Amino acid sequence: MSTGTLFVKDSRTNAHYEIPIQRNAILATDLKKIKASSIGTDRADHVASGLRVHDPGLQNTTVVETGISFSDHERGILLFRGYTLEELWDSDFEDMLHLLVWGTYPTAPQRKEVSRRLAGHMQDIPENVSKAIGSLSKTTPPLALIMTGLSVYLGCTPDTIPASSQANMYQGNSENVDKAIFTTVASYAVVFGLVHCHRRGIPFSPASPDKSYYENLFAMAGMVDSETGQPDPTKLSCFRRFSMLNADHGMALSVFSALVTASSLTDPISCLITAVGAAYGPLHFGATESAQRALREIGTPDNVPEFIEEVKKGKQKLFGYGHRSYKGIDPRVRPIQSILKDIDLSSNPLLKVSERIEQVASGDDYFKSRGLYPNADFYGNFVFTGLGFEPDIIPAAMLAQRIMGIMAHWREYMRKCPR
Repeated sequence: MSTGTLFVKDSRTNAHYEIPIQRNAILATDLKKIKASSIGTDRADHVASGLRVHDPGLQNTTVVETGISFSDHERGILLFRGYTLEELWDSDFEDMLHLLVWGTYPTAPQRKEVSRRLAGHMQDIPENVSKAIGSLSKTTPPLALIMTGLSVYLGCTPDTIPASSQANMYQGNSENVDKAIFTTVASYAVVFGLVHCHRRGIPFSPASPDKSYYENLFAMAGMVDSETGQPDPTKLSCFRRFSMLNADHGMALSVFSALVTASSLTDPISCLITAVGAAYGPLHFGATESAQRALREIGTPDNVPEFIEEVKKGKQKLFGYGHRSYKGIDPRVRPIQSILKDIDLSSNPLLKVSERIEQVASGDDYFKSRGLYPNADFYGNFVFTGLGFEPDIIPAAMLAQRIMGIMAHWREYMRKCPR
């Protein structure tokens, strides 16, 4: 029953209106016909475009119609193209990229072709990208380094910028769109690897055509065993599984920011640069870094009750707790906790602090009455630090996972946008 009619009576004018309901939503533009009398003195009533919707933070506004992912906030369900988390648990990056971007789970040959094309583009990154990143101090924040690398890559490929080449080069042109997606995903992996190596002061190893996307990502970032020169299989598996959980989450800020940029019909790297800037905020992927810092300030489990009281008084902020959509436990939390079992966290006392926070908060009416529970960031930061990532580069590592969802939304937008 998601289709029907909304009957509206405007008490200001006694006028009646009928607004079509499609897929449990109404068009905001249909409200334009609802207009107040122009006789009043309030200028807001004189707006020619009629009744408007005021929705700060897009808390109850849909901006696209898509089948990329679906979340049932009340039941704690998260689906990707109709597949459950359990069905996709063993999927690799290439599988998820093909599923989200092109809409079908790949066959073995399709998966191999995706891997081949990604590796090929990773080997074709302009030298100026490396030089630009290397010219900055090793203490430069990852956000600035990532943006620098992506901007230089874009500057070296002006033919991919519609305004500099062909205005409608991506609209309805699947060949150009797909090539741009491969180059964008590949360039981000290389830039991430260059940034990670530069900050740690270690040599950068180019991508290999024989490695998968995440194998190359780890190798380029210098996250390899000192003896074998290969990524640790367990750590790679943990990153892969977390990536599946983080592949897409609807109109999250990074995706929405990318689509706002895409609305000007620009290239996907420009959209990704926008997403990077948005993701680093402490209310998005930056929450993982902020959560780590907050846990360090708490120090030990014994200090948790006092900290919780400070949170309730508004004197402290508990990052990684609560979600604008989920009023129960985030469906990604328990799978993340299962991933943590495969990581040696014996030397990280902060996990005990987190577990104590959940224990105290779960029995407190303040949190229960507000539907505040741990979200993916609360325990997710331990996955990244357990794999060897420094807290300040975690948002960039998360974007290496979310990039498949960003590209899927960009492709969908360009496909639907009229020429």
